Amino acid sequence: MNKLEHITKPKRTRTVFRRIFWILVTIFVFIHLYALALKIMPVPGTILMAQRAIGGEDVRRQWTRIEDISPFLVSAVIAAEDARFCSHEGIDWDAVQDAISDNETRERRRGGSTITQQTAKNVFLWNGGGFVRKVPETWMASFVDFVWGKKRVIEIYLNVAEWGDGLFGAEAAAQARFNKSAKALTPREAALLAAVLPSPNKWRLAPPSEFVNGRARTLQTRLYVVRNEGYADCVLGTPEKRIGPAPKAKLDANPEPGVNKSPPPETADPTKQSQKAGTGIIEEPPDTIVEDREIVAPESDENEGVIIIPDPQ
Repeated sequence: MNKLEHITKPKRTRTVFRRIFWILVTIFVFIHLYALALKIMPVPGTILMAQRAIGGEDVRRQWTRIEDISPFLVSAVIAAEDARFCSHEGIDWDAVQDAISDNETRERRRGGSTITQQTAKNVFLWNGGGFVRKVPETWMASFVDFVWGKKRVIEIYLNVAEWGDGLFGAEAAAQARFNKSAKALTPREAALLAAVLPSPNKWRLAPPSEFVNGRARTLQTRLYVVRNEGYADCVLGTPEKRIGPAPKAKLDANPEPGVNKSPPPETADPTKQSQKAGTGIIEEPPDTIVEDREIVAPESDENEGVIIIPDPQ
């Protein structure tokens, strides 16, 4: 090797690394500018949506404001995926530590990803990738939690989450699965949708398996706990927007003279559904959970939220 070649080779190496560095800087800046724009604009699409479309699926989605999504679904998703959603800053480090500890002692793995992390993955990144994906996912989750705020995070999550068969977002899922808008979902329907989120292409809703039905029953109970304990206050806000225990059967406002149409207290049916005036939302009481055992899910693609331990009664 002559002297000229000896000098030229390091220069070429430095040039290559410099170009790579500036490419990475450009990507970093672009992604953050894109994230800032998404604070006010709908998400135009995701990598997963493109993958499904390329794979031949009919991708269906319809952007829907959080105000037009049932509060039952908001509470059910928080109950299913991230009970501490309102209290962490994008990353639930306690859940991460619990997942690490559990994965050391269990054959089945489970993740500690928050709703914010899943949103960051869906919007900016890709499925799979392990640690390589987790590093930018963790950073972007913290960034969007700060920039977007909790309400916007879950609004975007509920618009880009996959519900199987090419369905993306709560509105498309509600229309396809229950032939109604996302705003009109009942607690049972909301719990069923939330029940399949960890692996929507394996855990089916048409029809739901025994496992999905059991998971939905648990979530239907827990969504009321989420409301009552304030775990969804950062999204649902004021008390009049929250969901509470199922109301008792309505009494006739104009009973016939001498006729008592009120059911005796001991015979009132607590399972009777009622229509909440002016909301178009049917309220139902939660199913009773009589088991205090661990419910272990079938295999999940993402290993996120796949183990549920019912609270003690």
